[in-house]
Amino acid sequence: MLRKVVHTGPRRSVIVMDSLSQVEDADRDQVVVAASNGGAASGAAARRVGLGCVVLNDAGIGKDRAGIAGVVSLDDAGIPAVAVSHTSAEISNGIDTWENGVVSFVNGTAARAGFAVGDRVRDAVMRFVEAGR
Repeated sequence: MLRKVVHTGPRRSVIVMDSLSQVEDADRDQVVVAASNGGAASGAAARRVGLGCVVLNDAGIGKDRAGIAGVVSLDDAGIPAVAVSHTSAEISNGIDTWENGVVSFVNGTAARAGFAVGDRVRDAVMRFVEAGR
């Protein structure tokens, strides 16, 4: 399984994973981009670790809302989270999500942090990290 650090900054690093089940290996406050639509289970794992930001795949807006369920569940914990739809980018793994993903859904915390529907994942995450949020 893929687990690759794609950016290391003074406050946060960005890790790309193929599955959010790997999140247990992440450190608190890291940003995780995962080709995972684990829904509530993914959200629970991200909350338990205390991630700083999460990008999850959704199987497709209007098809499977599992990824969105995970994103919404992180709002209560104050964790910015976004979903990437398979209908908005060709997604097959975590690297595709990082390099080609387009945000299709944001929770309220992510919206307040500057994420918006239509953002390219890589650009939006790097803005977030560089802003020191």
